[in-house]
Amino acid sequence: MSHTNIKLYGTDWCSDCKRSKKFLGEQRIHYQYINIEENMEGQAYVRELQKGGLTIPTIVFEDGSVLIEPSNAELAARLGLETKAKCDFYDLITVGGGPTALTTAIYAARDGYDVLVIERSGLGGQAGITERLDNYPGFPEGVTGAEFAERIIEQAKRYGVELLSAQNVVKVGNDLDAHFVKAESGNMYRSNAVLIATGSTYKRLGVPGEDDFIGAGIHFCATCDGPFYKGREVAVVGGGNSAVEEAAFLTRFSPKVTILARGSELQANKIAIEKAMTSPQIEVRFLCFHRTLAQQPAFQRYCQTGCPGLHYDRHRLPDEH
Repeated sequence: MSHTNIKLYGTDWCSDCKRSKKFLGEQRIHYQYINIEENMEGQAYVRELQKGGLTIPTIVFEDGSVLIEPSNAELAARLGLETKAKCDFYDLITVGGGPTALTTAIYAARDGYDVLVIERSGLGGQAGITERLDNYPGFPEGVTGAEFAERIIEQAKRYGVELLSAQNVVKVGNDLDAHFVKAESGNMYRSNAVLIATGSTYKRLGVPGEDDFIGAGIHFCATCDGPFYKGREVAVVGGGNSAVEEAAFLTRFSPKVTILARGSELQANKIAIEKAMTSPQIEVRFLCFHRTLAQQPAFQRYCQTGCPGLHYDRHRLPDEH
């Protein structure tokens, strides 16, 4: 995306601020976050903009325009994202905009079919917000997730695939001798075929206190939110590829990253494990069982395993599980 110098004024406890931050991260939009509880100049600026008001989030764009407590749809419109399809009927509709959906769309479009891709968050899926992909064919030196996503999106556009992002599908069915897909916006599209490629979702710990700190200490994407914790100690919960790779990425910002693995060994690939075990910034703790998440007086989060720092959970599992 070409958007730069976007500033989001908010607080760590504000649910709408968390939602807006998540949305911008999923769209791979770079922005600066100003916590108005800690930054008095930022708070004064928001009051000035709102003539004494203090509604958050307040999002200021490079051209000086402002959105106050916007919905995701309003943010999408301001960012110029396509949110409504041009036609009512397609040969193929894919629900999901990750590599599987986009690759299928490219093949179908090359054969002359009209294809619509509908993605609830950012096109490219979780691959798009992965720090680096080293195992994808055609990239011998590896490729960043963002670059990979942009390349495959451009390839889909080249063949005329229509792409919608920030659109949540709420219903799929059959109607009038065709399939239909209904978006949360109320728009309905019909097609000869529908591909469900919704990918995976983040696994939660399901322990007391977790919901209280999501977006304010607990995060699911190191690429999106890791820079917020520059110079601070963080923890990653999990022992698989996602957790270990995110831990390695977080060493760019954090002086110490603690991996909290539930088992007696890491389950990641050999290369990732070697990086983690040889990094002076990474400590691995095994047999960690997480009972609750709480807040220390210094606003640091911790798991009741004796493991300090901020908690990142990057475990994933398929939706059907």
